[in-house]
Amino acid sequence: MVARRLHWPPDARLMARQLVGAWLCGSVLMGTVAWGIMSAQGTSIPVPTPVKLADPARITVFCPGQPSCEPPSFFQLMPLARLAVLALVALLFVALAVLSWWTAGASWLTGDGRARLLWVLLVGGGGLLGWSYAAVITFAAGFGFAAQLALAYTAGGLPFALVAGMLLRPWRANVVAGGVSAGLVAAGFLMVAGQPAPQDVFTLYADYARSFFSGGPGPILY
Repeated sequence: MVARRLHWPPDARLMARQLVGAWLCGSVLMGTVAWGIMSAQGTSIPVPTPVKLADPARITVFCPGQPSCEPPSFFQLMPLARLAVLALVALLFVALAVLSWWTAGASWLTGDGRARLLWVLLVGGGGLLGWSYAAVITFAAGFGFAAQLALAYTAGGLPFALVAGMLLRPWRANVVAGGVSAGLVAAGFLMVAGQPAPQDVFTLYADYARSFFSGGPGPILY
């Protein structure tokens, strides 16, 4: 008996190519961004240690050898490092634009030039939001330098692939991608809330974002 070869429909191959491409773009480029930012800080991310203050209801998380656990700040980087980060983010959007042209037809937003531009903005912007949300969780959970980089280079592209999945033509793929995204957001919320110093992850996210773009002190975890 001759075994039949499994042939994927052309649309399925195109969709898989788009999702894998979005994942690779996010992992490679944003993983390099993470490596550059954390390396420019000069130290690995230490594991936070909860310390109770005089007020028993208040817990501040301190890092060994540092006054507090502070996230990296963009404006505290050297000018060349800031330029490299901006160049990598710009390259990410260029790579997504090429991907949208290469996989035209996989999404209902890659049919013409304006639709592809919208696809690039949604996948790039939404992916960056998801990527930064995951980064905040790893900082708050005390992940080390090696663990952060491993996650950035392997799973850093997942938020971009999930947003791309929400824009695929089959509505079932949109539902699956949306459900996985909601589950990961909830998992991150529970992970931070389950720390010795529980936090509202969304408030923490806003504090980290403010610190990163303002160059001010990082958030104090209570």
